[in-house]
Amino acid sequence: MHTRKDIRSDERIDITVGVVEIDEWDHHTVARKILLTDIEGNNVSLTIFNNNDCASYEWNVGRWYRLEEAVGDVYNGEKQLKPSWDFNIVSLDKTPSEATDEAIRQLSEEESAEAQDSTSSKSANSLGRGNYLLHYCLGELPELQVHSYQLRVPGGIDEQDDGVENGIVGFTARVAAQFRYQTQGPVTTNGPLRIYSVSKVSNPIEVAGHTVKPEHTGVETLEARSFDDREPLRELVKQDLKAALVGQYDVKAINSIIEFEPEIRANSGDFTASREYKCRIWIDPDGTVICGVDSSYHLQSTFSAAEYVRNGHEIEGVTVEHDTDVYENGGTGTVQELVETGYEEFVDEMGSSIAEYHRTRGYVNEETIQTVAASEPIMAQIDYGTMDGLQALEYCSVVPTLDQLKLLDGDFHGRFQSVSRKRPNERFSIARSFIESVGTTPSLALSPDSCPSNVCYDEISIDANRSNLRFKNGKTESYGAKGLDRHGVYQSPPSFDLLFLYPQRYQDESSDFVRLLLKKLHAYGTSPTKIEREAYALGSEFDYTQVAEQATDFDGVVAVVPDEGWIEKQTDIDDPYPEFKQQFGQKKLPSQMVAVSSLSEDDYLGNIAAGLVAKCGGIPWRVHDVPGDTDVFIGLDVTYDAETEQHVGASANVVLGDGSILASQSTSLQNGETFQIDDIVDVIKNLLNIYLEEEEGTPNHVVIHRDGQFYLDLEALVERLEKASDLIPKFDLVEIRKSGNPRIASYTGDRFESARKGAAFESENADHAYLATTGKPERLPGTPQPIRVVKRHGSTDLSTLTKQAYWLSEAHVASISRSTRLPITTYYADRCAEHARKGYLLNGELLKGVPYV
Repeated sequence: MHTRKDIRSDERIDITVGVVEIDEWDHHTVARKILLTDIEGNNVSLTIFNNNDCASYEWNVGRWYRLEEAVGDVYNGEKQLKPSWDFNIVSLDKTPSEATDEAIRQLSEEESAEAQDSTSSKSANSLGRGNYLLHYCLGELPELQVHSYQLRVPGGIDEQDDGVENGIVGFTARVAAQFRYQTQGPVTTNGPLRIYSVSKVSNPIEVAGHTVKPEHTGVETLEARSFDDREPLRELVKQDLKAALVGQYDVKAINSIIEFEPEIRANSGDFTASREYKCRIWIDPDGTVICGVDSSYHLQSTFSAAEYVRNGHEIEGVTVEHDTDVYENGGTGTVQELVETGYEEFVDEMGSSIAEYHRTRGYVNEETIQTVAASEPIMAQIDYGTMDGLQALEYCSVVPTLDQLKLLDGDFHGRFQSVSRKRPNERFSIARSFIESVGTTPSLALSPDSCPSNVCYDEISIDANRSNLRFKNGKTESYGAKGLDRHGVYQSPPSFDLLFLYPQRYQDESSDFVRLLLKKLHAYGTSPTKIEREAYALGSEFDYTQVAEQATDFDGVVAVVPDEGWIEKQTDIDDPYPEFKQQFGQKKLPSQMVAVSSLSEDDYLGNIAAGLVAKCGGIPWRVHDVPGDTDVFIGLDVTYDAETEQHVGASANVVLGDGSILASQSTSLQNGETFQIDDIVDVIKNLLNIYLEEEEGTPNHVVIHRDGQFYLDLEALVERLEKASDLIPKFDLVEIRKSGNPRIASYTGDRFESARKGAAFESENADHAYLATTGKPERLPGTPQPIRVVKRHGSTDLSTLTKQAYWLSEAHVASISRSTRLPITTYYADRCAEHARKGYLLNGELLKGVPYV
């Protein structure tokens, strides 16, 4: 029987499969996507389009079928299926005898999940229908009495001492960890050389060659209502939760709690994936302790990092972790470089060899040390985050990224990708089991409720289905594709001269694509004012520069380029993509790159057409009604450049109140993930200039969105901006945080399903809200990830700020059928920063339009 590995792009195949999941779509072309397993347990998806003869066929989860004359579709290594015109579906009465245990398990798990609906109901019997934050109440902790200690270090501490990592603060953290180990109870820092402990400590300890004596300074009461007390309270709760889980899980950190037994194993035996839980503790000002639980997978390789190198792979920049089967002390780090230092060679700064260091510390047993020493081990310098160190790669395993996994084991990569996309009911079931395993925490006696709760939060009402996007002639619709198809673009580019570039070897495919793109633009009520086509030869980057130099007097360029995978296999052909992007970027000439594999993908045409209109100065659509009275939104983001180890700041600085972009700008290099106050003020000065030029006045109300945290003296920034109150009378500072947020799901009475996009909750007693910018009716695999909207300053209420963030996520004009997860303020800032980092934009230049979408 054929299996997933036999699928070839555009070739027909007969294949026996079982239905794992059915994902119904509300889409103008796609009817549904069906997740299947072949007889070996490998997942593959089948896309059913509305115009397929089988669009109304009723599939059953858990049932086996024989698909005849299906067509393979391979894109970026991902194997999928779609119907041919001769496609036939044969329902099977029983499980095929060839089906492996893995395949049967996948279907039985799905049936089990359906059966667990009643179990879920029992667990969630106090829930009514509606939306819920998938986080859990651990108990109440309005106040906690703790022992306070001053740490005395006879002789003092020299911060230049190699043993005092990260200064006095880092030293204090190490002391707290040592006392935590000694007392088997929560201990946290309270400033330099000060700690809080739930239990009394008395004995001196040795840390980094220093004697540390704890001096009891009294008993203090930490109160949840105090902003200053909530962080140490939260840290103590985190430690107590981790202590409750030790022995049940491999507890690396509060956001990395890993099951001992892998859930998925590669057929090759080279990789495993164990379920991993990420917890986030929040203590509400009223004392309610909340634990957000998200589940994912921890990928591991079963071969050593030394084997990875010996097999010819580059190890620099790869994440590795200590193999605790042979190395006693756990640790994760990034390989900086391979070194010539021998395993048994004396290292001056250590005063011994690495082998002797392992021997005296007891990290490795003697037999293993001798075996490794005899095998000419591969040595590397590893960055562990808080320190660097030499290590033999025989003691480490590679923590694979998805890209590495795809390269080394494509079949396991496909299985892992499909299994990792958890639907809401499955995600709830997993989180519930984890929460129930906590029991009662050992020191604070917190006992979690296994039922998710909206306690401390109020739901925000956002009508995401209303027709709130404005198109040609002021007509409104609910999403981009519908509005463009029915009414056309809101505003065409003032000048729309286009140059089409394509490789000579792909002339026929490119010509068909250009014809279809022009047809799509015409259907959207806009057409280029001039068109030129030019073929180019694939070869040297210098040749591409010459081609780009000839692209003058155009408003935009559409360039067909080979797929990255194809380029990587060529020895005499450079990739034209980065050269074209850099050359056109330096000329401030918007460009749209189209991969050869995408030329025949009709679904991309709408996105390309809308993006091209926006890049060339047009407006595909605007938001009809954004809540509040904001005139201008500013988005700030910082993107890291790994090569230079610096950050490039960028700002989508002029986003009007209706979500249309006036200008963007990349700013100077930053020190760390931060904007300096001067940089923000300079951005606002540019805002005033461009706004005055375009709108003939100054804005009355500005909302500044920061991607992540501000990481600066907020009071100083507020004071600086208030000096310009005559120009900007009203402003708000808002953080848009992407990670660590609880999922939002809809409870139907017997199971959890994806919530409709726009579902949101705001804290009753704090300054943040959770917002699902994606979800129904847009169909996404797994469970959508909400964002967190944090109000840091200003008079606008949190509910309005949250609604604004939602509608700004609907303003992304290069995605006509699906919203972007982030509001375009920070999403476009991120895109602008990334383009500036790669040299695709002029750093420091004020850019009109959106060349980076």
